[in-house]
Amino acid sequence: MAMLGLSEILQPSVRKGWGIGAYDTPNLATTYGILDAAEADKAPVIILIYPAMIPPEYYPTYAAFIKAEVKRRNVDAALVLDHGPSIKEVEAALAAGFTGVMIDSSSKPFAENVAITKQVVEMAHKQGVTVEAELGHVGVGLDVLPEDQMKALYTRVEEAKKFVDQTGVDALAVAIGTAHGLYKFEPHLDFERLAAIRDEIDVPLVLHGSSGTPEDQIAKAVKLGINKINVYTDIRMAVLKKVQPLAAQPCEKFDITDIDNLTRKVTQEVVHQKNTLFGSVNKAGLYR
Repeated sequence: MAMLGLSEILQPSVRKGWGIGAYDTPNLATTYGILDAAEADKAPVIILIYPAMIPPEYYPTYAAFIKAEVKRRNVDAALVLDHGPSIKEVEAALAAGFTGVMIDSSSKPFAENVAITKQVVEMAHKQGVTVEAELGHVGVGLDVLPEDQMKALYTRVEEAKKFVDQTGVDALAVAIGTAHGLYKFEPHLDFERLAAIRDEIDVPLVLHGSSGTPEDQIAKAVKLGINKINVYTDIRMAVLKKVQPLAAQPCEKFDITDIDNLTRKVTQEVVHQKNTLFGSVNKAGLYR
């Protein structure tokens, strides 16, 4: 199976009550685990490359490997730049053959976010690549802010349609109460806001910072219109909990390959759990 574009892989789930897992990978072992789960589950997956984990100079190598594995396994997958901080990272991803890019100017004023996103959309669309952007701001779970300050960062319903119309963006990441990384307190998603945004715009909606959010809230968000769900911290924590006891043994008792194999196995287990939660298991037939 050839790699799918971001819009191409997301579109079958729009307004259908299920979503697709988007999984950040920092290395090959994690990538193998993601693809193992996709193959076993017959589920579409989005593989994310985050610049802070994998620098742009390595994009061509990772893209070539992932495309070869997707073709060999005949799975349905997209390769997407996650949180591209500038045009530079977007250009590198496009040159490497990524099938989707995210430009993240969400911390900038609305007009500046629109201008930068529009520039990326025009650049990417010329190459047949679709674009995700973020409106509102998904913060960091350990950065505890007062409730009024948190809600001030949420995506404003009245701005969502304006942003999509003015930029031509293909998918929109919304801020409705999640945060990146670990949480100090349990998040509570703003479902009323999500439903209102879904009513206003037709492009796929994206939820960042899903790790650590109660499963019932994730399931409800998917039912209300979230189509792409980003996951990394849940994979990271599950892998580290298994690797720590192994690494605590005397060096002669284990090998680097044991860590790789364990990372791959645990990643597959977590991704399978997420695919099941999101409702993407056995959806591969929609792309054939």
